[in-house]
Amino acid sequence: MIKVEKDFSDIPTILTQQAREDAFNNNVSSASYCDNKNRYKVRLVQKKLNEIYHLKCAYCEHKLLDAPKHIEHYRPKNIYYWLAYSWDNLLLCCGSCNSAKGNRFATNSDAVNYNNESFIDIHNLGNTYDNTESPKIINPEKEDVLDLISFDKEGHISSEDVRVHHTIEDACSLNREELVQLRMEIITDFINIMNDHYIYFIKHKDASRFIPDIENFINNCKVENAFYAFRYFILNNVEIFFEDNLVLQKIISGRYAKYNDN
Repeated sequence: MIKVEKDFSDIPTILTQQAREDAFNNNVSSASYCDNKNRYKVRLVQKKLNEIYHLKCAYCEHKLLDAPKHIEHYRPKNIYYWLAYSWDNLLLCCGSCNSAKGNRFATNSDAVNYNNESFIDIHNLGNTYDNTESPKIINPEKEDVLDLISFDKEGHISSEDVRVHHTIEDACSLNREELVQLRMEIITDFINIMNDHYIYFIKHKDASRFIPDIENFINNCKVENAFYAFRYFILNNVEIFFEDNLVLQKIISGRYAKYNDN
């Protein structure tokens, strides 16, 4: 769950066309989402979200190369029916996070209701609604929570921040077994490689063998790659994952610091 850079003014033109306005008016007239064609699910919108999200789920950061790519509504369309085609309400999501989130949208204040907002207005109502409702779930397109997230040695994600915790545990179930295993593969592979080099280091006192694999791990810590938040946390909290080896902590942290300086 990382901040996604989205240009809210760069609205896909298809979301502003007459067919969407007609569908919007039908939803408003019936006070419910009644678009049996799901007109937000179109190729141009999907393509743009794929690019913005680097083909990753907004919440779990799982790479969606061959997996189904869901166009998710931050505010559920079955409740906020007038926002079904709102560009600032559409996210890219995996099926599991989408199912976990469902139609729930907990708020700290009273939820907004439709108040004669026009079709022209729907693409920029999110900030106003956020101020009114104070949502409990994080919006990755508008909030940077990277430094509010923690992981343990087993790949479990947590946070002391109330809203981030709600997103992890209550909204999206980000500690489901599949995700924990995928995160564990990342750290286990890195630990095994470092331990192999450490055996050589003990015998020969040569740290040069560490450098290519540490730099490879650092180079893979990019926002476009899966589980960036986890990789970032590992590099900034080496002591958690190599708690019994002060030498490895020093070598990895030193190389990461040097890499950042460059």
